[in-house]
Amino acid sequence: MLGTKLKNNRKLTIVLIVLAIVIPVFVVMGQYWNWYVNAEAVAENSDHSAVVSEEFLETFLDAGYILYNTENGRDHDPEAVKEVLQQNSGRMSAYEKIYPFLDYRVKDEEGNDVAKSTADSERTVRENNLSSFALGMVISYDKYGEIDVRIKEGEYKTEQSVAFREVISRYDDSDWEIESYDEEAEEWKMIRLEQPKNRTYIYGMTGENLQAYIDNNWYTRYSAADSIANFVIILVLITAVLAWVLPVLPVWQLEERAFLKVPFEAVMIVFFAMAGILGDNLWWIAERAGGTPDIIDFLIWVVVFAVTFWAATCLRQVYTMGVRAYMKERLLCVRYWKYIRRAWRYVSGKTKKWVGNCYHFIDRIDLSERNNQTIFKIVAVNFIVLALICTMWLGGIFALVIYSGVLFWLLRKYFTDLQEKYAVLLKVTGEIAKGNLDIEITEDLGIFSPFKQEIQKIQTGFKKAVDEEVKSQRMKTELITNVSHDLKTPLTAIITYVNLLKDEKDEEKQRDYIEVLERKSLRLKVLIEDLFEVSKASSKNVTLNIVDVDVVNLFKQVKLELEDKIAGADLDFRCTYPENKIMARLDSQKTYRVFENLLVNVIKYAMPHTRVYIEILEEDGEAVVRMKNVSASELDFNPEELTERFVRGDASRNTEGSGLGLAIVKSFVELQRGKFKIETEADLFKTEVRF
Repeated sequence: MLGTKLKNNRKLTIVLIVLAIVIPVFVVMGQYWNWYVNAEAVAENSDHSAVVSEEFLETFLDAGYILYNTENGRDHDPEAVKEVLQQNSGRMSAYEKIYPFLDYRVKDEEGNDVAKSTADSERTVRENNLSSFALGMVISYDKYGEIDVRIKEGEYKTEQSVAFREVISRYDDSDWEIESYDEEAEEWKMIRLEQPKNRTYIYGMTGENLQAYIDNNWYTRYSAADSIANFVIILVLITAVLAWVLPVLPVWQLEERAFLKVPFEAVMIVFFAMAGILGDNLWWIAERAGGTPDIIDFLIWVVVFAVTFWAATCLRQVYTMGVRAYMKERLLCVRYWKYIRRAWRYVSGKTKKWVGNCYHFIDRIDLSERNNQTIFKIVAVNFIVLALICTMWLGGIFALVIYSGVLFWLLRKYFTDLQEKYAVLLKVTGEIAKGNLDIEITEDLGIFSPFKQEIQKIQTGFKKAVDEEVKSQRMKTELITNVSHDLKTPLTAIITYVNLLKDEKDEEKQRDYIEVLERKSLRLKVLIEDLFEVSKASSKNVTLNIVDVDVVNLFKQVKLELEDKIAGADLDFRCTYPENKIMARLDSQKTYRVFENLLVNVIKYAMPHTRVYIEILEEDGEAVVRMKNVSASELDFNPEELTERFVRGDASRNTEGSGLGLAIVKSFVELQRGKFKIETEADLFKTEVRF
């Protein structure tokens, strides 16, 4: 008997829950038709407000300006017009929104068509067929730009005509004028759109287009009566009350299941999420079926009232469990309080740090930022302070006086400090201007701190420039000396042997003299050609013919052609070549000259009866050529000087050569985006080329 009674009570409990949910559902759906009628009335009023609004009517005046200044064939600067329209993005946006729904025709003073929106058809807008449109108007501009508006067609054309007079009287065409900088003239000038003159603009909007434009931009069709929301709130409250009252009945039998033990925060999230979604879509629910509910509406409201009943049942456990037990078991914020407190400390620490940064904001302004950004930040800080003061009502006046006094004191202190730091900066720059490049800034420059690093860079740059200039002057002197010596030596020999040849009668000696003259002439020719070539390379006035080059094969060719000289120098070449090809994008002629100069340099200056080591390999995606030889003379100079012009391995300059061999190597390698390096170790001379 007891089991049967419990079973019956459970069934009765389920019936009561279903009734508590379903009855409000049918009550809500019973109001659908009234809601739909009320919503239609509200939407109609909103549509009326939209089409007679000054914002809507002003768009047609803006359209006249835009169409007039973008006409084909008119004498205007397209770039200037584009710049003005870009500056008026708000008006352009409004025009672009209405343009897809607008039929228009533009006529000049003689009645000829200037522009139109569509091709000729029965729906093409004309002044005599505006009656076929839901909205039709004619806006005319005479030769002085005076406006005449005639509303030809429209449900509210009388009200629109009155509103248009107000729009015309308030219309501000100064927005169509901007100030622009002319880079060619290097001055600011005013640019403005021309006011329409001698033009008639005929505008028409069909009923479908007008409604589509209003729905897309004014949202009037989404209006729903406030009574809908109020009625639903009352039913939700009644359902929640039933969830608290029904368990008091003796027949109530509902077991505590997992879905009734949900934490308080989760219950609130689900309920308010449901309420938010319902509030955002209430208009859609009420108007979706045209006032006649269907199964979808039934399911929607079942979910709404089921969630309400469930949430209220969960919260009722405060009554059955007691406040303390409920908070301990159902509130996540209580259960995880220590973690929340730890997170709060972290967030509050970050907030304090942020507030501290804001406090020192002005002194930390970086002048390298754009001025507009800096001004915006200062204005934003001041706005926040003034906004807080405004919330104090009458007490805000006294707070404003105190704030103004404090602000004056802070600004005075700030600018005094600014002047002192500026004086330090001015003193240092003055010393640098006098030539004192060793002066240091020890003071804290505040917002001028970025200039401290920049001044140090300037000092370093000036010192480097001075050193480079001194080095350049020294090199120029040495260049003149070396060029004079190297050109004078063969030239003197040529002059001497020419004089000897004039007086010599012995044919055998004449032939000897001629051979010497030929040798010295060729020597002078090589010297001049090398000088010309390295000058071109240094000035980058060289045309490269880039092709795929096998570096190994090219080097072997150069070495083969120099075999006679290598044999005469009595050197033992030990070459290490890879088995595969090493390809690189190079100028074959310039690269040939690089290898030739390197080998000739070894032949000239390597100690006889020694070994020369040559290695060609591919390393990190680069073709690498390394050479090592023992120098015949002591290497007591800076290796980098060997790549300067007219520098030889022998300081006495008694050997044959122009002194330009390695300079040409360096120039040709760098022209081909390669790297050339020279190293010395005791008497070991090493070169490396990377392509």
